[in-house]
Amino acid sequence: MPSKQQVDDLVSLLETNAPLVVIESHEELRALAVLERAAKSRKQEIWTWSAARGLRAHYGLPLALADAGGPPDAEKTDSEDTRELPNALEQLRSHGAKGLLVFLDVHPYLSNPVITRAFKEMAQLGEQWGLQLVFMGHSMTIPDELMPYANRFEIEHMTLQRVQNVFKDEIDRYKVRAHRDVTGCSKTLESLTRHLIGLPEATVRQLVRRVLSDGEINTADLTRVLAAKQESLGVAELLVFENNLPTLTDVAGMKALKRWLITRREPFLKPDESGLPAPRGVMLLGVQGAGKSLAAKAVAASWIVPLFRMDFGALFDKFQGESERKLRAALKVADAMSPCVLWMDEIEKGLAGGQGDGDTGAGKRMLATLLTWMAERRSSVFLVATANDIDSLPPELMRKGRFDEIFFVDLPTPEVREGIFRIHLAKHKVAFDDTSLAGLVTQSEGFSGAEIEAAVVAARYEAAALGDPAEAAMVKKELTRTKPLSVTRAEAIERLRDWAADRTVSSE
Repeated sequence: MPSKQQVDDLVSLLETNAPLVVIESHEELRALAVLERAAKSRKQEIWTWSAARGLRAHYGLPLALADAGGPPDAEKTDSEDTRELPNALEQLRSHGAKGLLVFLDVHPYLSNPVITRAFKEMAQLGEQWGLQLVFMGHSMTIPDELMPYANRFEIEHMTLQRVQNVFKDEIDRYKVRAHRDVTGCSKTLESLTRHLIGLPEATVRQLVRRVLSDGEINTADLTRVLAAKQESLGVAELLVFENNLPTLTDVAGMKALKRWLITRREPFLKPDESGLPAPRGVMLLGVQGAGKSLAAKAVAASWIVPLFRMDFGALFDKFQGESERKLRAALKVADAMSPCVLWMDEIEKGLAGGQGDGDTGAGKRMLATLLTWMAERRSSVFLVATANDIDSLPPELMRKGRFDEIFFVDLPTPEVREGIFRIHLAKHKVAFDDTSLAGLVTQSEGFSGAEIEAAVVAARYEAAALGDPAEAAMVKKELTRTKPLSVTRAEAIERLRDWAADRTVSSE
């Protein structure tokens, strides 16, 4: 049953004599239920048209029988003459239909100039004739000719309470069918429930049934639901769902950043209970390979929410305006996937524009689209942007208030390098003791975390080629013959440090 607020909102819109109401939704039955209640409160008739069933009066009466006031003949339930849209429009005119004229999945026909013109004339004379048009479909692009008359109406998403009710119904259904209770983790169930918010009811019910098919709720179900949700919403190629995330314990150093994230976990996940404003995002600026990407992934793992990486390469399109449209679609999906972390890696390159797309303004328009979303979003999407090149960062993005904080991730200190070595030597099963570890820390002065890991991996290859177990001495040898980025790009790194000194917060 539609909410009273939803019905009242539609009634308010209809009472303005809006010529055309556009409802873009997969939930046709829910949308029709809202329309029915709104029309009933205004004592309006409803007519519906579809290519499959033609034009029909409210409660399923074919147009030809509506005036008779009686039930339709069983063999004449579908009005074949009005399955063609031009015929339906002509019959509406000739019969003087009044009220709401609802056209289901009409979007393919809006490219026909004759049909578009007919709708325009009906919209222009709607108030005089006592009718209002309603276009309903899963995706609705309105022709320019009809834009002055169009008013969009949003069908409310599945709320937490409604998702919980679906879970309860399906769990009861499973108990009756399987003669046993559903088992699993309550926290996983809570997370599943949160991530089903915003999907069509039919999709929610199908996903819940898949989760309950084996009678157990576990983390694998959460992964499957997130993947299915992303696929159902589209743009999976633009937002990459990241699996196998590292935790904060896998990130050496960055004490200040970790403390910042820990204190903001509850306000992000439960803003109403905490009474604090939910954090909106951070920028991680720093030296390449210093652990920014690793930290971005660890944010999602520590907050137990999914991580989506925006693929800027897939966003850019050679056709003007398409890049911004794709970005809006991706951000809309991110909103629907909330609570989540949205990771924009090397954001300065993504907003610089697409190479060879012939549209030099694409980057600027995408930046404007992103800034608008950052300022206006109300969803629980935590944005983590990483950047290496300050010279390419748009100044508009760095204005105070765009991010909750800007952290600078520098090359690791000796203490942090020791932690990095401990993590990677253990991970790659390289033998070491305190003395050899101290030597590695000294030898790796100026190395980034990524360069340290690369040296450990190279030592493993060397050991495998010799048929010997990997040892710390092999890692040290790799370090001695490697020139780190701090040497090959010393001037750029120093300039980055100077810039960040008074403008950012240290991650340590």
